[in-house]
Amino acid sequence: MGRDEHKTSSHGDRGLSQTPKSLKIPADSVNEEYARELAELTELRNKRLGKSGPDQSSSGR
Repeated sequence: MGRDEHKTSSHGDRGLSQTPKSLKIPADSVNEEYARELAELTELRNKRLGKSGPDQSSSGR
C-alpha cells in the first residue's frame, strides 16, 4: 500500500474528460453560440417578467 500503486500519472493524462466530436463547437462559431444562448436567456427573462420586446428596458429616469 505504498505510493507505487498508482501506475498512471495524474498530470493531464486523465484529468479532463474528452468531449465527443459530435458535441464540439467549431472555434469560429463560438461567439455565435454565446449570442444565441444570451438571446434565449433574454427571451425567457422577458417571458417571466411579462415584457413583450427587447427594447423595453428601464431607462432609470
